[in-house]
Order: sequence, then C-alpha cells, then structure tokens
Amino acid sequence: MSVPEARPAEASVPGEAPLSTEAVATAAATAGATLRYDATVSRTLVHRTSVAEVFVTDSASTGENTFVVAAQLPRGHLIGENAPLYDFTLLVEVVRQAGVLVAHRHLGVELGSAFIFRALNLRTVGLAQLRIGATPAHVLVSMTVHPRRNKAGRIQGFTFTGDVSLDGEVALAGDGALLIVSQRAYRTLRAKRRTAAADHTLPRFTAAAPSSVGRREARNVVITEPVPTGPGNVSAQLVMDPSHPHMFDHPLDHVPGHLQMEAARQLGIASVARLHGLSPETLTIASITTDFTDYAELDQVTELRARVDGFRRHEELRTLTVPVAVDVQQDGAVTTSIRLDVVQWT
Repeated sequence: MSVPEARPAEASVPGEAPLSTEAVATAAATAGATLRYDATVSRTLVHRTSVAEVFVTDSASTGENTFVVAAQLPRGHLIGENAPLYDFTLLVEVVRQAGVLVAHRHLGVELGSAFIFRALNLRTVGLAQLRIGATPAHVLVSMTVHPRRNKAGRIQGFTFTGDVSLDGEVALAGDGALLIVSQRAYRTLRAKRRTAAADHTLPRFTAAAPSSVGRREARNVVITEPVPTGPGNVSAQLVMDPSHPHMFDHPLDHVPGHLQMEAARQLGIASVARLHGLSPETLTIASITTDFTDYAELDQVTELRARVDGFRRHEELRTLTVPVAVDVQQDGAVTTSIRLDVVQWT
C-alpha cells in the first residue's frame, strides 16, 4: 500500500563508477551459488506471522547496493492451487519478502518499521521457466537498491531493480519503490486517513465462479462476477476474506496491495476471456505495473474498473498479448492504478 508522497530518489556512491551489467550478473551468480535453501529465514524479517507463509531462505550482499536473495517456491501452496505454472501472486510475494529482508538484514532498517509500497512492477521474460517441475523451484532474486536516507543516515525508503531466476533461468524482471516509516509515524498517518464510521457494514458480495476468473479454488476468488459497462469496459466488486491465510496472514488496517493486484489479475483474465472468446484457464499475466496512490480502506466498498484493449504482438514472449488497464476505486476516487498484459500460456 502507499500514500501520496515523493518517491525515494536514486542514490549513488561519490567517486565510484557503477558496475557493468555483466559484472553485477557475475557477482550475483557467484554469491547465489553459496546461498542456502534448507530453511527459511525468521518470519519477523519478512513481516509474516505464519512460518508456512515464509518463502525466502537466505541472502547476501554482492556489492555496494546489490544483493541476492534465495527462496523456495512450494508446488502445492493454497494460492498456487497445484496449477501447471507457478502462480503470479506467489511470485509477487517472493519479491516483496526479498525487499523487506534486504532492508532489515543488509540496510539496517529496524524491525517493527512500517513498509509502504509505492510501486511494484514485474514482467515475465519466459513462460517456460514458470512451469512447475518434479521438485520445488529454487528462486534467486537479484536486486540493485537505491536507498534514500535522512540527515541522520536513517533509511527512509528505496527504489530497486532486478530479476527473478527459477532453477538458474531468469523468469521475471522488474522494479519497485517503497517508503519506510516508524510504527509511531505510521499510526499517526493512518489516524489522519481514517474517516469511515467504525460501525459501517459492507454488503456481502458473492464471489465469481472460479472458472470464470482463471482460478480453481473458490476460496481464492476475490472479485464478483465481472459485468460489462460499455465497449471494452468491465467492472467488478472486491470480495474480501479476512480469514484467508495468504492474503491476510496477519490483521491489517487496509486492503493489502497484493490482494488488489490479484483482484486486478482476475478481472483482467475474466474480461479478456469474455471479450476475446478465450478460455480463462489458459490465460496468465505477462506483466503487471502498479501505482499505489492512496490507501484502500477495509470498511469501504472497493470497485475495480477494467478497460480491455485488442491483441498486440509480444516480441519477447513470441505470442499475442491483450493490455488491460484496471483502476481500483473507493467512493469514486482511484486508490490504485494497475496495468496488465494478459497472454495465453498453452
């Protein structure tokens, strides 16, 4: 989630020439070969309550502001549904955990600090790498971090770029930006943002059929049945389940960003399937670009509005893609803008 503040500026090291892409890749590969995959890190280092929801296993510094993080992807996770491909939402969570771990373990960010994501953007560079094999995939997240510090040297946030490899092959590339504040500052910030009455009761929305949104398990469906609202336009309501062990691993005071991204993905897949005559179960996300501009509150109705484009050629994946723009809205105001590229993987 996020608030409308300035993005962390990129930082540089005075007098030091930046490493070449080849040098960074070589350092990452060398460090990655020594990382361990036999146990996860402490759940407190990645802001999770359940040990079962921790996927990262190790990390190392490879340069002034470059890091590698190891993780293991489970083949039978609830959010993965035993599908043929590793779930995009699961991969988003691995990247989130990698960023939080680097902040605490390598950048000196105090435990208990609040992380406010401004953006998280990922694109798939190879669908074949995402296929689930006979053993859980070993993940290596390579990150270059550009921290922003105050005059006292405390980290206030950072931007990052990097890629995600599965079993030695790059599958995703992306970037992101986040702010870091103390719990006291966070509570003050949220107190100013909260306006809804405590006894406000939300409608009990009915979730869409799993097959219509590219899901297999009813528990993982997070939107209502999409409704056409005009040529190329589709809308749906967010359906929240605070007991969901992955989306709500611990109590939250806002709609989490990865739930919004999953809702946008489901709406994108359902919309593309309906408007272009495709089967939802054959569709996946080739890329996602997010811009979190405000908090989405738990006690307000959340609507998602999608605008679906026509087919375009995706040169990198050698397939056709359909761009989808999704706005997450509450009370008529956009809290999050999400852009997707939907592709067929079979």
